[in-house]
Amino acid sequence: MDEKRIGERIAKLRTAANLTQAALAEKLGVSDKTISKWEVGGGYPDITFFPQLADLFSVSCDYLLRGTPRKLQKVVAEPPYGSNRGKENIDKLNDYLNAGWRVVQSALSVSDESACIMLVIEKEVYDE
Repeated sequence: MDEKRIGERIAKLRTAANLTQAALAEKLGVSDKTISKWEVGGGYPDITFFPQLADLFSVSCDYLLRGTPRKLQKVVAEPPYGSNRGKENIDKLNDYLNAGWRVVQSALSVSDESACIMLVIEKEVYDE
């Protein structure tokens, strides 16, 4: 965990909620110096404070810890399993799925001469 980035997120959420450090501290039962320490990256909240902070600011604990998610997408268009490269392509797709990617769209194109499977896969990553 990056103390500085967690603190920056807390500060940004606190100011967006029009709370002073003292007001946030009172809601959490800590001192305003503790809030200041978190916000400048001198430490981060005890794990028990993350659900309270998430509820207070209407964000997830995951957002507080890791930042803003963004989605990466890839389009995979390959011959189907029965072709020469089919097994290799299934293995490659399994590698993506095991790495946290998920299928969000699929299509099958078939003609007299050929067939092709098209998949759109995506994965959430977090900006730090």
